[in-house]
Amino acid sequence: MKGPIMANFHVPDMGCSGCVSTIERVVKKLDPEARIAADLGARTVAIETPVAVEMVQDALKKAGFPATLRSAA
Repeated sequence: MKGPIMANFHVPDMGCSGCVSTIERVVKKLDPEARIAADLGARTVAIETPVAVEMVQDALKKAGFPATLRSAA
């Protein structure tokens, strides 16, 4: 497994703390060690994980939160 990357996503359908909890749960299923920071006002989520960005996006979409990648480093 390669090292972690920080990916920033825009999640337009994230509107409440329940949404954030669902997103955190979905990401933690992929990587229990993932670091997640959500900004409800901006509707963005920053995720630090070695899991491929595409896999994270697919999992979020399946959970009802399609996300657009803003940046990854």
